[in-house]
Amino acid sequence: MGVQTTGVAPDGAIPRLWDGERCSSDESARQPSEVGVLRGRESVAAMREMLIELSRRTGQAGAMDALDVFLNAPCARAKIPYLVLVGLREQVRPEMATADDVDGAVLIYQYQIAGRRTGVYATDDLGGSRTVIAPAEIRTVVAEMVCRTLVESGATVALVSLAGEGNMIVRPVAKPCQACRVATRRRMVPQYLALAATYDQTLATLGKHTRRNLRYYRRMVEAKLQVEFVPSVAMGRAEFMEMNRASTNPGKADMVAWRYESLLAVERPLFCGLRAADGRWLSLIGGRRSSGVVDVAWQLNLAGMPRYSLSTAMRSFLLEYEISQGTERLVFEGGTPHSMRHSFVPVDVVDVIVERRSMAAWLLRKFSRWIFPEKNFLGQALRDRQLDWTER
Repeated sequence: MGVQTTGVAPDGAIPRLWDGERCSSDESARQPSEVGVLRGRESVAAMREMLIELSRRTGQAGAMDALDVFLNAPCARAKIPYLVLVGLREQVRPEMATADDVDGAVLIYQYQIAGRRTGVYATDDLGGSRTVIAPAEIRTVVAEMVCRTLVESGATVALVSLAGEGNMIVRPVAKPCQACRVATRRRMVPQYLALAATYDQTLATLGKHTRRNLRYYRRMVEAKLQVEFVPSVAMGRAEFMEMNRASTNPGKADMVAWRYESLLAVERPLFCGLRAADGRWLSLIGGRRSSGVVDVAWQLNLAGMPRYSLSTAMRSFLLEYEISQGTERLVFEGGTPHSMRHSFVPVDVVDVIVERRSMAAWLLRKFSRWIFPEKNFLGQALRDRQLDWTER
């Protein structure tokens, strides 16, 4: 097996990872021949249509529809995106690959500090739904292959999180390696609210307290504020920025600008609002729609109105509207503190971590609490004493 790279490949030459075929008990999985790597936003973004088609074929429709949005998120701008193509057919350049030319693809980012590359890589979706695009039976294989490719290329550590299956087996996929070691762990992540055929049937799946609040605060804003639910808001950027400043938890200007631009960038935006009889916008909620799924990315609620629980009232209206449109799942990116989370469907997520056997990796793990922000997922993973390390 060999590795093809482009002019935007990782630093240094990528060595051969296997002398022979990939070790796997899955006879149905085709043996990949090449690994191709693209680096940088422009190069990765250019592969959007290929990734959309690949995700459709692998049962992950919608996973890459908003690729441009996530590549340009403020939290991603300080990192370098890499697209690693696994099973790239011989004689096919990575930047020319189609969905017919690969077995799988992984989107991963390299951290930078003050503009300097760190050799630390991680995927950006903790739920793993838009990181590894491959047939379900080989996703873990693809994840480990990508992590090992990066570490064999000089990375200190690489982490890939991927949505798994209840019976997915995490197993070694390569011969023992003196240069690195591998860890895996499983997590159950409450990922989405399943929407029933009617609003009342959906409420019946929620807890008693949550049902009561959704009904109570909706009636309150209807009676006292004569609110109107607007399923498709038309609003200029300046008005949107002003709404943010007047909200209960104003976001930073660059994040809010990105939220607004994202609404213009996606094909099927979610942009709903609650408007009072006097014309004031009381609540806005935004995100994306795709293939029966609504992804809620953010919500703004007018400050100074805590007694109305605008967040809960908006969610009541949103639930009813999306059910009427045939939506099957409601996802809140990054989770939600709202009590409805207790009724979310849990999804099995697998973290694959490959670490170089080096002093740099040891120091990274030893001092991760001071190197990474407190809530940084990679830092938390490196400090996890329950990680199942395999010396390969």
